[in-house]
Amino acid sequence: MSERGTKRAAHAAGSTRPASGAASQTSFKWDACTGCGTCLASCPVLRLPVDEAKREIRNLIDGKASKVLTKCNTCFSCNLHCPEHANPYQLILSRWNDVYHRRGAPPLYKFVCPTSLPNIWQVLNLFLQEKERRWIREWMAPGRRPSPGKDLLLVGNYTHLFPFIIGGSKLLDSFTPVDLIDQWEGGAYLYQGGYLDVVSQIAARTKRDLDDLGATRVVSFLDAVQYIYTVVHPSEFGVHHGQEFTSITSWLRGQLETGALEVVKPLKIRVTVHDNCYSKAIGAELWDGAREILGRCGCKVVEMEHCKADSLCCGFGAGASWKHNVWIPFKIIREGMKKFAEASRTGASALVSYCSGCIYLLWATRELLESRLDVYHLVEVVRMAAGEELDYPRDHVGRAWDVIAIITYQLVRSLLDRPFRITAITYDPGRSTFRPRSHVLLRFIRALLSFRLARRFYARLFRLMAGAGKLVFE
Repeated sequence: MSERGTKRAAHAAGSTRPASGAASQTSFKWDACTGCGTCLASCPVLRLPVDEAKREIRNLIDGKASKVLTKCNTCFSCNLHCPEHANPYQLILSRWNDVYHRRGAPPLYKFVCPTSLPNIWQVLNLFLQEKERRWIREWMAPGRRPSPGKDLLLVGNYTHLFPFIIGGSKLLDSFTPVDLIDQWEGGAYLYQGGYLDVVSQIAARTKRDLDDLGATRVVSFLDAVQYIYTVVHPSEFGVHHGQEFTSITSWLRGQLETGALEVVKPLKIRVTVHDNCYSKAIGAELWDGAREILGRCGCKVVEMEHCKADSLCCGFGAGASWKHNVWIPFKIIREGMKKFAEASRTGASALVSYCSGCIYLLWATRELLESRLDVYHLVEVVRMAAGEELDYPRDHVGRAWDVIAIITYQLVRSLLDRPFRITAITYDPGRSTFRPRSHVLLRFIRALLSFRLARRFYARLFRLMAGAGKLVFE
């Protein structure tokens, strides 16, 4: 037997495979992995020495404690660097699923669970503008089905937080926009955190939802949703969808290429691009597509040190590797700060993301950093180039502080909570959509953060605590 074959046999014989039902369906290729460690040594976050990388991948295979589970940002790069295409990312997810079975999810995670109260979508209603309420009510209307000749646009959980990114735009004339909060973006952000058993349930539920809607072509505002529905659901959970899926990025590219969408006001700005984690699973379709769109809109693209296959996470992924609940928001923002540091070094005047999931954290990070770098969603760039007027940056700045206030409030509440398990995947619209309680403390926090001096003090205190937290919790 060859040396490689011997290694594979040894790894297969010594492997402790995941015990849970959903985790055992992950696409990590046990027999393909040679334990070479290239995946972890090439990781833009971990950057482990090769010998240490070999030990850590061995620990993951054997189901032992590994620093990867407390350091990984879930960015998919390891899959791209694996010379054997063994999908080490899915191995990490399966081990996180094991951790979830042992200890549950962190208390703070409730704020991004639409079936837990309070959650960010519920309490954000305290701060929405009236125009935003109208858009969301329309998108969430019961029984809403695609109009003849129009594609279904899945608005998604995170665009819901910043509905002005697309709300009121002529781009919506091509779609029937639908906002299904408890589709959990198809389970995309739960999958990224390793909650595989829950994603398995969501996959089956979302199939029923989409079949009931009667859509044949679905455009997703979150690029991750395209990958989740077309790859993860069928290959890992055995759920096959009959619809054709594409992303808003690919749709915009097609509209510009065919002339269906015209650029009437080239922007002539220097921008750098944030490639989200899921873009690595899809690849050039998104990487090249986003840059082509920006070029057509008159932007000059300059690249960060880490981009495309090695792009750093916006910060959200750092929450998956939680070790201490109280450290999660500081750890997330610390990772986001790395992104801003790289973006600033390019000399660009704006950072552009084509992921609405990243936008809310990038804006929170921008405000806490007191950065002057503009942050746009790709859709906003297209809208401006097409001649539409945006209330920028006022809408974004206000919403960023709404989000910061909500995260602060939820962190305070979570200090008295224990880890939990996600038992319900369908939310009660009568309780959790437009009927928040008074939340006096949250209102007070947000009112306080309306003052410039209070914002500056909070931002600097947050950065100080983030630095101190690294010494205490890592």
